[in-house]
Amino acid sequence: MEYPVLTAAVVLLAASVAVLTLFERLGLPVLLGYLIVGISLGPSGIAWVPHTEDLHFLAEFGVVLLLFTIGLDFSITHLWTLKKQVFGLGGAQVVVTAALVAGAAWASGLPPANAFVVGGALALSSTAVVTRELSRRGELKQRHGRLSVAVLIFQDLAVVPFLILMPALNGDTTGDGAWDLLLTLLTGTVVVALMLAAGRWLIRPLFSRIVEIESRELFTLSALLFSLAAAWLTANAGLSLALGAFLAGALLSETEYKERLTAEIRPFRDVLLGLFFVVIGMMLDLQALWGQIHWVLGAVLLLILLKTATTTLLGRLLGVPRGTAMRTGILLSQAGEFGLVLATLGATEGVISTETEQLIMATIIISLALTPMLVRWAEPVSKRICLGRT
Repeated sequence: MEYPVLTAAVVLLAASVAVLTLFERLGLPVLLGYLIVGISLGPSGIAWVPHTEDLHFLAEFGVVLLLFTIGLDFSITHLWTLKKQVFGLGGAQVVVTAALVAGAAWASGLPPANAFVVGGALALSSTAVVTRELSRRGELKQRHGRLSVAVLIFQDLAVVPFLILMPALNGDTTGDGAWDLLLTLLTGTVVVALMLAAGRWLIRPLFSRIVEIESRELFTLSALLFSLAAAWLTANAGLSLALGAFLAGALLSETEYKERLTAEIRPFRDVLLGLFFVVIGMMLDLQALWGQIHWVLGAVLLLILLKTATTTLLGRLLGVPRGTAMRTGILLSQAGEFGLVLATLGATEGVISTETEQLIMATIIISLALTPMLVRWAEPVSKRICLGRT
């Protein structure tokens, strides 16, 4: 009997242990190590491990658990106070960036539908990478950290209309797109409201009873169940897995158990999140990348500059201090994992060509690899340019 997913996981974990040992000794970003493992062992490398839907879905649990622990640092009350940043800055950042990138793609000769997919895919930043790096550096609770998370929350919500509009770009003009979007948003609103009610009246008292039993295994299983069940609910409502996990963590953030929850979830989170970045590396086609490397590198540079400038200017217009706005712009200047989803779906629906898909994916993956350095440089660069104003 063969177990392809188990075999793939064992091979990838073994390679990750070897590569990360070397990277830790050399002081290199571990994210880059995970990506190299995926590229080397994946279809475009020595092809020891195929990129399958089952493996990709397993890896997404790392993002779910990451967002659950991030949510533990944000209370629902505090999230409400960030509504201006979430819907104001977040909404403006997605719309303006997507429009600018799509306009540039259209001006370069791509058809409007292709340009729309490129704009949507590259406008979104990486929730997984940014929050992971901020958490590693202890910056999540600082002003730029909270502002970055607020924008990322809206970006997760913005994935929904992009996904719904995709079939219409391929000539599906049945007129149901607006109704589907409205129905999804209404369903999502109801699910989120039910989650908030359940968190207040059911989940918190339930965790109190679980703690009284004094069973570590029961506590850990309950935490995993709650985070995954919340992700399942929002995913079935047409929203993202990550959003549900984040809300689940936020619901428990005001309890006295959040530190213990973080400690129990962290081992599962770190392993699965590493697998997620390995799978991202497996999606890159090296042959296609080499043929258009000059376009890819140019696109990465322009993307980082454009997103930094856009987020900085929009933040200033909304009253964010200059240094904080620029630091947030640098943090969010890469593309993200949901951009890979949009690019893949666009190619599947026939909206974009395989060449365009690979160009988008290569741009996203390289920008993801640069993110640890962007996070490290964000503070000194913003202080130098803004003369220390934060």
